[in-house]
Amino acid sequence: MSQTNLGPALEKGIWAAVIIAAVVVFLRVFAKIKIKRFGVDDGLMIFAELLAIVSTVFLTLSVKHGFGKNLDTLSSSDKSEVLKNIAIQVPIVTLSTTFARSAFILYLLPLLGTSKYYQVALWALLVIQFAGNVASAVLPLSICRDVAALWDPAVALTTTCGDSSAVIKFAYYSNTFNSATDLFLAVVPTMVFWNLNLKLRIKISLIILLSLGIVAMVASIIKTTKLKDVPSITNTGASGGIELIRWGYIENIIIIITSSIPCIRPLIISSVRKISSGKYTHSYELSMPFSGRKSAPAPNETNHSRRTRMFKSDLENNSIEHILDNNRSMHTSTSIGGAPDSPTFSTPGITKQVEISIVTDSGQPGKGHSGSF
Repeated sequence: MSQTNLGPALEKGIWAAVIIAAVVVFLRVFAKIKIKRFGVDDGLMIFAELLAIVSTVFLTLSVKHGFGKNLDTLSSSDKSEVLKNIAIQVPIVTLSTTFARSAFILYLLPLLGTSKYYQVALWALLVIQFAGNVASAVLPLSICRDVAALWDPAVALTTTCGDSSAVIKFAYYSNTFNSATDLFLAVVPTMVFWNLNLKLRIKISLIILLSLGIVAMVASIIKTTKLKDVPSITNTGASGGIELIRWGYIENIIIIITSSIPCIRPLIISSVRKISSGKYTHSYELSMPFSGRKSAPAPNETNHSRRTRMFKSDLENNSIEHILDNNRSMHTSTSIGGAPDSPTFSTPGITKQVEISIVTDSGQPGKGHSGSF
């Protein structure tokens, strides 16, 4: 009777998820470069995605040797290859998730930088979760004097190993802290953006995007409950640790995707507006009062309309960092006067004067623009 093999389905599903994550990361990088905001967080996210791809390659190799079946039914050579590939891929997935979560924290720092307490909390989370996860990735590989003891029974009999239960206990701690970190990163930005003076639809969309970490928290909790099933030469049951591996990858991919989606929101909105911009390209002339004929077109009217649309579009479409950027300020004053009643104008029509002043980061006023349209 043929036994159930869950490996191929797991492999296909993980590869599909990794490819989707790669597309999202590419769009993130493209969007950040477009608005000239590419930073350390984007570099860390790229590295996290590369690690996810590398770990999936080792998953494929383990499936090729029978991962997904009852490991006790495999030949000694295949079992050793499965355990070796798992021993390599699990630390890589852990590091990938760590770098992705760290990238999201660095992304949030400028947004929540208005509060000193938030900055301290975010830096503390970054350092603690990074150190804990790196330790969780390194400890299993360093528990034995000869690392080959993790997959070769003959080596395990001739070398000295530490207490594997202590490694599992530390993994419980680090994964629990990861879950708490994901909850904090989802809840705190929600409270901050809810109190901002933004349009309700923009506020809600930003809150939804930044609170997607709740899904990562759920995946992290489920993965934590599967830690006891980690495969080893002394733990090769029917499950083979496939649930632990599955939820480890799910947590990893969810964090990469949900941490990158807020960055590509401006790109998505900009693309949609370009597609539908045809409706705004037409301009119409106003008729002269009581004359029945159209007045001559104001030469700067179209340019002013275009600048107005671009300014509003920048407020709604630009990256979230601009919303909390306190280093820039802009003042706009507008006056409208009727030409027929004004002795200073010789031609009928409507005049509009706009004055714009900009204050730069140094606090010095920039060049202003004044004109009549």
